[in-house]
Amino acid sequence: MKTRVFLVEDHQLMMSALKKSLERDDSIEFRGEAPSGEKAIEILSEKDPEVDVVVMDLGLPGISGIETTRLLKQAHPEIHVLIFTVHQLEEEIFSAFSSGADGYCLKETDIASLRLGIQAVSMGSLYIDPQIAHLAVRRIQSFFPANEGNPLTARETEVLRLLSEGLSNKEIGQEIQISLSTVKAHIQSILQKLSATTRAEAAVKAMKKGLI
Repeated sequence: MKTRVFLVEDHQLMMSALKKSLERDDSIEFRGEAPSGEKAIEILSEKDPEVDVVVMDLGLPGISGIETTRLLKQAHPEIHVLIFTVHQLEEEIFSAFSSGADGYCLKETDIASLRLGIQAVSMGSLYIDPQIAHLAVRRIQSFFPANEGNPLTARETEVLRLLSEGLSNKEIGQEIQISLSTVKAHIQSILQKLSATTRAEAAVKAMKKGLI
């Protein structure tokens, strides 16, 4: 099945270039666009298009991409959000994931990496642009000492480690030889124990606490 993508971008030239690039990919179906966070929420909430991934700019007019992501994930937790931006400060990266983003991709990357990010988050994986991965890890690890108690079982920790590496549920099951339903059960338990609502948030919290 094709991944259904919605774009939130205020620069028309960038929007046009992205649309053309994504429409050439047979695995992606373009489902709409918005020039602002307010308009994106309006379209996605009122018209309710069938969308798998929202590619979200951060520097939007009106409410920011981070606030738009937070509101969108509250209303539609099933929609995955991939941040696509020039911003690469640690605080912005951390704030984006804290708002519920599933991935973070830089605009200076090539289109192949953007497509990889779209496909990764559409499968429920966490995606961090390789160019800023070290910033994300450093920022996250600075919050809590690594010796805090681990509420997760050994198997849950293993599942969460693989999840944070970008593996899909199916790939995790194949890697550690457990069924897909068991993987899903472990992930649900992980979310509950870490008080997280998304896989990305669970990975971030686990890295904060030094659990993985």
